[in-house]
Amino acid sequence: MVDPTPAQRARRQRIVRSALELLEQRPYDQIQIRDVAERADVALGTLYRYFPSKEQLFAHVLLEWSSSFADAIGRRRPERDSDAERLRTALRRAVGAFERNPNFFQLITVLEVATDPDVVAPFTEYSDAFIAVVEGAMRDTDEAQTAVVVGLAIALLWSLLREWSHDRCTIREVNNRIDASIEVVFEGARTR
Repeated sequence: MVDPTPAQRARRQRIVRSALELLEQRPYDQIQIRDVAERADVALGTLYRYFPSKEQLFAHVLLEWSSSFADAIGRRRPERDSDAERLRTALRRAVGAFERNPNFFQLITVLEVATDPDVVAPFTEYSDAFIAVVEGAMRDTDEAQTAVVVGLAIALLWSLLREWSHDRCTIREVNNRIDASIEVVFEGARTR
């Protein structure tokens, strides 16, 4: 495969940024590929040469949107905090990001069931990067237990965000349940 020219890279980036801006404004299912092409000032056929499907384009949009998350978490994770505090911070920052940009959570629910390898690959890259951020909060916990805690934390986060996205709980309740769950994981459940 021939390396893209600087103009091609710039055009591709303009398409991704245009789609990202549209997703910040309205839900995924209300965005047409034609809208993205118009906003990016490219022909519809040109857009399809870069991204043959809407799902493929928006998988790359998700990567672009989430690219600064690891840096933001790293800047806000003091060394002196415990694993529990760092994990709480990471999860709450993720909750805050989705609260500010709820259309991105809807996008995740679409992409997580995709079977097209050209969608699965960037979505997996997004997932792996998110897992790495959460794992980065765990500095003092045994490595074998870290995998379990991270798995539980991410499953809890997605479950709570689904509840929130269906208006079954508030962001405050999501954060409170995260806090309570982290306390149970690190300090144990209280007996009666």
